[in-house]
Amino acid sequence: MPSRAIWLISLSGLLPFLTCLVLAYGVPAYAESAKTVFLVYSALTLTFLGGARWGAELVRAPERPDLLRLVLSAVPSVLGMFALVPRTAPQVAVGLLLLSSAGQLVWDVQASRAGLLPSWNGRVRTVMTALGTVCTAAMWPLFRG
Repeated sequence: MPSRAIWLISLSGLLPFLTCLVLAYGVPAYAESAKTVFLVYSALTLTFLGGARWGAELVRAPERPDLLRLVLSAVPSVLGMFALVPRTAPQVAVGLLLLSSAGQLVWDVQASRAGLLPSWNGRVRTVMTALGTVCTAAMWPLFRG
């Protein structure tokens, strides 16, 4: 079972998303900047998750890490980068970020069940991905127009 500290740290990761939502809907002068920061923070979050998977694989097998796991751990960063390329349609960017987040969640839950990550990790990641997706859904109307 994850400690309260892990939940607190994890949930604090939602603060930038929530701040962007407040600014985007409540302070018109900051709406465009908030949308950009939302996308960038989403991509950074995916990079963090990929880095955590890379690190977990190196701890699991420091002398012979699984090459496929290392390659797959880099995919979220690459998709996040593509989402941030100028001229990428905002809907495409959000779609890439959501797709990558969903894929990362499935992989993390499976790895938790298989004992490759702590057993509580799957629960934390499920809650955090669900809340992040709710934030993205709330932001979605602003990316449509």
